[in-house]
Amino acid sequence: MNYRPIDIARKLNISTSLLRHYEKNELFPAPERSDSGYRIYSDASFLYIQAVRTATLAYGYRTTKKLMDLVSSGEYMQAFWLVNQEQYQLHQQKEISNKTLALLHEEESDLITQMPRKGWITIGEAAERLSITETTIRHWTKEGLLKVARDEESNYRKFDEQALRQLLLIRLIRASTWSLDVVRDILTTFRAETPTEMIQLAERSLQMLNTRLERLFISQKYLYQLIAFLSPDYFTDFPGMEIYDFERPERS
Repeated sequence: MNYRPIDIARKLNISTSLLRHYEKNELFPAPERSDSGYRIYSDASFLYIQAVRTATLAYGYRTTKKLMDLVSSGEYMQAFWLVNQEQYQLHQQKEISNKTLALLHEEESDLITQMPRKGWITIGEAAERLSITETTIRHWTKEGLLKVARDEESNYRKFDEQALRQLLLIRLIRASTWSLDVVRDILTTFRAETPTEMIQLAERSLQMLNTRLERLFISQKYLYQLIAFLSPDYFTDFPGMEIYDFERPERS
Protein backbone atom coordinates (compact mmCIF):
# COMPACT_ATOMS: atom_id res chain seq x y z
CA MET A 1 0.00 0.00 0.00
CA ASN A 2 1.20 3.50 -0.81
CA TYR A 3 0.64 6.62 1.28
CA ARG A 4 0.76 10.32 0.63
CA PRO A 5 2.45 12.58 3.20
CA ILE A 6 -0.95 13.80 4.39
CA ASP A 7 -2.08 10.17 4.87
CA ILE A 8 0.88 9.43 7.14
CA ALA A 9 0.42 12.69 9.02
CA ARG A 10 -3.26 11.99 9.69
CA LYS A 11 -2.68 8.40 10.77
CA LEU A 12 0.01 9.38 13.27
CA ASN A 13 -1.53 12.71 14.30
CA ILE A 14 1.52 14.71 13.28
CA SER A 15 2.10 17.57 10.87
CA THR A 16 3.54 17.13 7.40
CA SER A 17 6.28 19.57 8.40
CA LEU A 18 7.33 17.20 11.21
CA LEU A 19 7.33 14.40 8.66
CA ARG A 20 9.68 16.41 6.46
CA HIS A 21 11.83 17.12 9.53
CA TYR A 22 12.20 13.39 10.15
CA GLU A 23 13.17 12.88 6.52
CA LYS A 24 15.62 15.80 6.48
CA ASN A 25 17.39 14.35 9.53
CA GLU A 26 17.45 10.90 7.90
CA LEU A 27 15.53 9.21 10.69
CA PHE A 28 14.04 6.78 8.16
CA PRO A 29 14.93 5.70 4.60
CA ALA A 30 13.98 8.32 2.03
CA PRO A 31 10.72 7.45 0.24
CA GLU A 32 10.50 6.87 -3.47
CA ARG A 33 9.11 9.60 -5.71
CA SER A 34 6.60 9.52 -8.50
CA ASP A 35 7.40 10.67 -12.02
CA SER A 36 6.01 14.06 -11.05
CA GLY A 37 8.27 14.27 -7.99
CA TYR A 38 5.74 13.51 -5.24
CA ARG A 39 6.85 11.38 -2.31
CA ILE A 40 5.43 7.86 -2.19
CA TYR A 41 5.45 6.22 1.23
CA SER A 42 5.22 2.43 1.50
CA ASP A 43 4.09 0.19 4.36
CA ALA A 44 7.72 0.02 5.47
CA SER A 45 7.86 3.81 5.46
CA PHE A 46 4.76 3.99 7.63
CA LEU A 47 6.21 1.55 10.19
CA TYR A 48 9.53 3.39 10.20
CA ILE A 49 7.85 6.73 10.82
CA GLN A 50 5.60 5.23 13.48
CA ALA A 51 8.69 3.86 15.25
CA VAL A 52 10.50 7.19 14.85
CA ARG A 53 7.57 9.13 16.29
CA THR A 54 7.38 7.02 19.45
CA ALA A 55 11.17 6.77 19.80
CA THR A 56 11.69 10.54 19.67
CA LEU A 57 9.19 10.94 22.49
CA ALA A 58 10.91 8.21 24.51
CA TYR A 59 14.60 8.80 23.81
CA GLY A 60 15.01 12.15 22.08
CA TYR A 61 16.34 12.76 18.58
CA ARG A 62 20.00 11.83 19.10
CA THR A 63 19.31 8.34 20.41
CA THR A 64 16.50 7.83 17.91
CA LYS A 65 18.91 8.57 15.08
CA LYS A 66 21.34 5.95 16.38
CA LEU A 67 18.53 3.46 16.86
CA MET A 68 17.07 3.91 13.39
CA ASP A 69 20.50 3.73 11.76
CA LEU A 70 21.05 0.36 13.43
CA VAL A 71 17.65 -0.91 12.34
CA SER A 72 18.13 0.31 8.76
CA SER A 73 21.44 -1.55 8.55
CA GLY A 74 19.93 -4.73 10.00
CA GLU A 75 21.94 -4.51 13.23
CA TYR A 76 18.98 -5.42 15.38
CA MET A 77 20.88 -6.83 18.34
CA GLN A 78 22.90 -3.62 18.66
CA ALA A 79 19.61 -1.71 18.56
CA PHE A 80 18.27 -3.86 21.41
CA TRP A 81 21.39 -3.17 23.49
CA LEU A 82 20.96 0.54 22.90
CA VAL A 83 17.37 0.31 24.18
CA ASN A 84 18.64 -1.68 27.16
CA GLN A 85 21.23 1.00 27.90
CA GLU A 86 18.54 3.68 27.87
CA GLN A 87 16.44 1.66 30.29
CA TYR A 88 19.40 1.20 32.62
CA GLN A 89 20.17 4.92 32.58
CA LEU A 90 16.54 5.70 33.34
CA HIS A 91 16.68 3.32 36.30
CA GLN A 92 19.80 5.09 37.59
CA GLN A 93 18.04 8.44 37.26
CA LYS A 94 15.10 7.05 39.23
CA GLU A 95 17.48 5.93 42.01
CA ILE A 96 19.02 9.40 42.15
CA SER A 97 15.56 10.94 42.24
CA ASN A 98 14.38 8.71 45.08
CA LYS A 99 17.46 9.46 47.19
CA THR A 100 17.25 13.19 46.50
CA LEU A 101 13.56 13.37 47.31
CA ALA A 102 14.24 11.50 50.57
CA LEU A 103 16.85 14.11 51.51
CA LEU A 104 14.44 16.94 50.75
CA HIS A 105 11.89 15.31 53.03
CA GLU A 106 14.44 14.94 55.84
CA GLU A 107 14.50 18.50 57.16
CA GLU A 108 17.01 17.51 59.84
CA SER A 109 19.40 15.77 57.43
CA ASP A 110 22.97 16.56 58.47
CA LEU A 111 23.99 16.68 54.80
CA ILE A 112 21.90 19.80 54.36
CA THR A 113 21.39 21.49 57.69
CA GLN A 114 24.69 20.98 59.52
CA MET A 115 26.69 24.14 58.93
CA PRO A 116 29.77 25.61 60.62
CA ARG A 117 29.43 28.75 62.72
CA LYS A 118 29.90 31.02 59.70
CA GLY A 119 26.74 29.51 58.17
CA TRP A 120 28.13 28.22 54.89
CA ILE A 121 30.54 25.74 53.30
CA THR A 122 32.80 25.84 50.24
CA ILE A 123 32.05 24.38 46.83
CA GLY A 124 34.41 21.49 47.55
CA GLU A 125 32.61 20.65 50.78
CA ALA A 126 29.23 20.94 49.06
CA ALA A 127 30.37 18.64 46.27
CA GLU A 128 31.60 16.04 48.77
CA ARG A 129 28.42 16.12 50.85
CA LEU A 130 26.03 15.73 47.92
CA SER A 131 28.19 13.54 45.64
CA ILE A 132 28.11 16.13 42.87
CA THR A 133 31.37 17.10 41.20
CA GLU A 134 32.72 20.63 41.56
CA THR A 135 32.84 20.86 37.77
CA THR A 136 29.12 20.11 37.57
CA ILE A 137 28.27 22.68 40.24
CA ARG A 138 30.34 25.35 38.47
CA HIS A 139 28.65 24.50 35.19
CA TRP A 140 25.18 24.83 36.70
CA THR A 141 26.21 28.15 38.24
CA LYS A 142 27.57 29.37 34.92
CA GLU A 143 24.33 28.35 33.19
CA GLY A 144 22.34 30.44 35.68
CA LEU A 145 20.59 27.50 37.35
CA LEU A 146 22.04 28.43 40.73
CA LYS A 147 23.11 31.78 42.18
CA VAL A 148 25.55 31.67 45.07
CA ALA A 149 27.03 34.71 46.81
CA ARG A 150 30.77 35.00 47.45
CA ASP A 151 32.49 35.70 50.73
CA GLU A 152 33.91 39.24 50.71
CA GLU A 153 37.20 38.22 52.35
CA SER A 154 38.04 34.89 50.71
CA ASN A 155 35.97 35.27 47.52
CA TYR A 156 34.81 31.67 48.02
CA ARG A 157 31.28 30.78 46.95
CA LYS A 158 29.09 30.45 50.03
CA PHE A 159 26.92 27.32 49.99
CA ASP A 160 24.35 27.52 52.78
CA GLU A 161 21.38 25.27 53.55
CA GLN A 162 19.23 26.86 50.83
CA ALA A 163 21.98 26.44 48.23
CA LEU A 164 22.40 22.76 49.09
CA ARG A 165 18.68 22.16 48.74
CA GLN A 166 18.75 23.93 45.40
CA LEU A 167 21.63 21.74 44.25
CA LEU A 168 19.70 18.64 45.17
CA LEU A 169 16.68 19.95 43.33
CA ILE A 170 18.64 20.74 40.16
CA ARG A 171 20.21 17.29 40.22
CA LEU A 172 16.79 15.74 40.58
CA ILE A 173 15.24 17.69 37.71
CA ARG A 174 18.33 17.16 35.59
CA ALA A 175 17.99 13.40 36.08
CA SER A 176 14.42 13.46 34.80
CA THR A 177 14.86 15.67 31.73
CA TRP A 178 17.05 15.74 28.64
CA SER A 179 18.59 19.18 28.68
CA LEU A 180 19.64 22.10 30.84
CA ASP A 181 17.21 24.28 28.91
CA VAL A 182 14.31 22.18 30.20
CA VAL A 183 15.72 22.38 33.74
CA ARG A 184 15.97 26.16 33.40
CA ASP A 185 12.39 26.41 32.15
CA ILE A 186 11.10 24.36 35.06
CA LEU A 187 13.02 26.40 37.62
CA THR A 188 11.84 29.64 36.02
CA THR A 189 8.21 28.56 35.88
CA PHE A 190 8.12 27.04 39.34
CA ARG A 191 10.21 28.96 41.87
CA ALA A 192 10.77 26.72 44.87
CA GLU A 193 11.64 28.97 47.79
CA THR A 194 10.70 26.68 50.68
CA PRO A 195 11.37 22.98 51.43
CA THR A 196 7.68 22.20 50.84
CA GLU A 197 7.73 23.84 47.40
CA MET A 198 10.95 22.04 46.55
CA ILE A 199 9.36 18.70 47.43
CA GLN A 200 6.38 19.51 45.21
CA LEU A 201 8.68 20.26 42.31
CA ALA A 202 10.74 17.14 43.04
CA GLU A 203 7.62 15.00 42.93
CA ARG A 204 6.69 16.62 39.63
CA SER A 205 10.06 15.65 38.16
CA LEU A 206 9.54 12.08 39.34
CA GLN A 207 6.28 12.02 37.40
CA MET A 208 8.29 13.01 34.31
CA LEU A 209 10.51 9.96 34.84
CA ASN A 210 7.44 7.74 35.06
CA THR A 211 6.15 9.22 31.80
CA ARG A 212 9.49 8.51 30.12
CA LEU A 213 9.32 4.89 31.31
CA GLU A 214 5.85 4.50 29.83
CA ARG A 215 7.06 5.96 26.54
CA LEU A 216 10.03 3.57 26.48
CA PHE A 217 7.73 0.56 26.61
CA ILE A 218 5.35 1.98 24.01
CA SER A 219 8.29 2.70 21.73
CA GLN A 220 9.50 -0.89 22.02
CA LYS A 221 6.18 -2.16 20.69
CA TYR A 222 6.54 -0.18 17.48
CA LEU A 223 10.22 -1.05 17.18
CA TYR A 224 9.21 -4.71 17.28
CA GLN A 225 6.55 -4.16 14.63
CA LEU A 226 9.08 -2.51 12.34
CA ILE A 227 11.71 -5.23 12.69
CA ALA A 228 9.12 -8.01 12.33
CA PHE A 229 8.01 -6.41 9.06
CA LEU A 230 11.53 -5.86 7.70
CA SER A 231 12.75 -9.34 8.72
CA PRO A 232 9.71 -11.61 9.22
CA ASP A 233 11.81 -14.59 10.32
CA TYR A 234 13.94 -12.74 12.85
CA PHE A 235 11.82 -13.53 15.92
CA THR A 236 10.48 -16.95 14.92
CA ASP A 237 12.64 -18.98 17.33
CA PHE A 238 11.33 -17.10 20.38
CA PRO A 239 8.96 -19.35 22.40
CA GLY A 240 5.39 -18.11 22.50
CA MET A 241 5.89 -15.30 19.98
CA GLU A 242 2.25 -15.64 18.92
CA ILE A 243 1.26 -13.49 21.90
CA TYR A 244 3.25 -10.65 20.35
CA ASP A 245 1.55 -10.94 16.97
CA PHE A 246 0.55 -7.29 16.81
CA GLU A 247 -1.56 -6.20 13.89
CA ARG A 248 0.64 -4.83 11.16
CA PRO A 249 0.55 -4.39 7.37
CA GLU A 250 1.29 -7.53 5.40
CA ARG A 251 4.24 -7.57 3.04
CA SER A 252 3.21 -7.60 -0.60
